[in-house]
Amino acid sequence: MTTSLDKDLHAALSGEMTPKFLATLDGEGCPNCVPVISLTPYGKGELIFAEFFMNKSRRNLLMDARVSVAVLNESFEGWSLKGRFTGFETTGERVEYLNTQPLFRYNAYTSIRAAGSIIIEEASARIRLSKARLLLDFAKVRAVAAMSGPGRSARRCMPRQVAAKFRRLSAVRAAAFVDSDGYPRAFPVMGCVANGTERLILGDGLFEAYAGAIPAGARMAVSIITTEPVAYQVKGTYARRRGGIGSVDVDACYSASPPLLGKRLDV
Repeated sequence: MTTSLDKDLHAALSGEMTPKFLATLDGEGCPNCVPVISLTPYGKGELIFAEFFMNKSRRNLLMDARVSVAVLNESFEGWSLKGRFTGFETTGERVEYLNTQPLFRYNAYTSIRAAGSIIIEEASARIRLSKARLLLDFAKVRAVAAMSGPGRSARRCMPRQVAAKFRRLSAVRAAAFVDSDGYPRAFPVMGCVANGTERLILGDGLFEAYAGAIPAGARMAVSIITTEPVAYQVKGTYARRRGGIGSVDVDACYSASPPLLGKRLDV
């Protein structure tokens, strides 16, 4: 069943540089979550996006059509959507529409190979963080991270530059897990900081809305994009939730932006 977007969600998804994240499932049914800024509403109940710097996501989409999208606007209002990928087209009105967007129209060095389409099947209610709540939650997770012991892994899973990004309040994150219906569930989160190089600590109002659906031991993907813009994705196992705080034991880290797009950084 197709779901229409309300005006606030439509406006958020229409933002040219609004952080938007696409979650897909790999061949083992584990989540992958990366920024896809080109995601935009098209018609009624449809999202389209450019096939542009998304090799892993493209492979996943062609294997499993179930997807999720997370978006967070400048007022710290967040949404989570679920849908079904319906295919790529290399010519036609969707490609032409994306090529008129400023991200591609004014850049002589970027062009899209194809336009992807997603039929929206579910859209969450808006969840808003006030600035005061955001600052309080971020301070809380940083304190928990500072007091927590090191993770179980002896490897340095997150290079220092990645862990440093996860200590920035200004960077936007999104996390993804596999929901009970088998779809990926992506949601925005701001209260998410690194504890050393092998663990993330999560805890804010955005996380609380979905934390109850994440089972212990679930595979999770967490993506972060900064204002540079530079993006990374880490993957790991959801460990616990206590007092509104969750943690992910990280075992893989990837670059999610050029020039090292898709390169594994923890090896």
